[in-house]
Amino acid sequence: METLKNAKSRSAAANKEILGFINAFVDEQSFVETDAFVCSQNDGADALGEGVLSGFASVNDIGVCLFAINSKVMKGAIGELNAKKIVRAINNAVRMDKPLIAVWDTAGARFAEGIGALDGYGSILRAFTVAYGEVPVISVVKGNNLGLSSYVAGISDFVIAYPDSVIASASPLVLAAKTDSDVKTVGSTKQSAQNGIVTSVVKTDKDLRAELVKILSVFDGAVKSGDDVNRVCKGLKAGAAVDTIIKEVFDKNSFFAVRSDFAPVAVTGFASLGDIPVGVVATDSSRNEGKLSADACVKISEFLNICENAECPVVFLTDCAGTELSADDAALIREASNLIYQVNTIDTDMFSVVYGKAIGGAYTALVAPCEYKIAWETAEIGALESEAAARLLYADDIKTAKDKDKAAQKLASFYGGENNSALVIAQSGYFDNVIEPNLTRSYLIA
Repeated sequence: METLKNAKSRSAAANKEILGFINAFVDEQSFVETDAFVCSQNDGADALGEGVLSGFASVNDIGVCLFAINSKVMKGAIGELNAKKIVRAINNAVRMDKPLIAVWDTAGARFAEGIGALDGYGSILRAFTVAYGEVPVISVVKGNNLGLSSYVAGISDFVIAYPDSVIASASPLVLAAKTDSDVKTVGSTKQSAQNGIVTSVVKTDKDLRAELVKILSVFDGAVKSGDDVNRVCKGLKAGAAVDTIIKEVFDKNSFFAVRSDFAPVAVTGFASLGDIPVGVVATDSSRNEGKLSADACVKISEFLNICENAECPVVFLTDCAGTELSADDAALIREASNLIYQVNTIDTDMFSVVYGKAIGGAYTALVAPCEYKIAWETAEIGALESEAAARLLYADDIKTAKDKDKAAQKLASFYGGENNSALVIAQSGYFDNVIEPNLTRSYLIA
């Protein structure tokens, strides 16, 4: 019979690398292992611990539950018994109401186990489904995440990956052959970030810890920026870039983006406002002609899910000319409908600042559902942009004008002042206030 000392020695040798990885992002000496000696009968000593390290730890003094797949054991393959170990770690997070950190590095299923491996996958995905929305769920892709476990991306609040990681539902070689793609790009982190699967990319273990600290602070509410709540936003004016507005309005250095490489017309991320964590949804009129795409609707919807899970208020910063005219109109209808549903059912406070345009569906989806709505004095709000409305309503006058473009601009200015200006809209009770841009921070904090 094997002694405890020998078992510990073998386990330490097998898990040396993955334990070092865990210790790089958790607080020093905080990791406590669970289910250390789980081992399937047929695998014997080579699979002690079933290639999964699980337990409890803290990150920046915030308690977490975690598991990490050890790719050095059977290439991180998932079978029936290590699936049970993973599920126990997930269930512990739910039971203890603590964030879950899942570290993935797996080549797929243990096919020799047949249906047992598939049932194991089913139990993991089921446990993730239960945890998602109950506790913060953070997936870290350390190396490969191939096969059915790649689907956890859709039921994780955050998916963090390293530059050389691969996320794919099957072997990249198979997918590349089927799709006539470059095998080097299939499932790559760059591609996954552009497709919205990966929420952020980190280059080093130190970067990973910093990213986890930022994320966990949102759910924990542990934010101390030291910024002045009465600070005036210097230099904000009509036409200001969205990055400048975010930098000026929210607490200094507090904003971090989520899915920055995906559908850039929509900017999503977290910041603090007077030391209160908030979600930020902004539209960037310099991208995609300032119009929402189907992907942008997906991006905002997914982000609102995270905000609801974090019980985090949301601030919308809107400068959007509506929705794009797309060849795939069905996708836009489907995703815009989902966004409208999400915005109108989310159980958290929402605040809106129209800093540019809020035209058509942009007003309906991103402004109208909010409890508190303010607009810059230069904002334009309406069913149509002023020039489009003028060209429609005053078509005969423009047609007979000597300088048609000049006439259209003049009539657009007249129409906008009478119908689309923030002050006119506010007089009808649709906005709580119309403000000077440099007071945006003060009004939101108040």
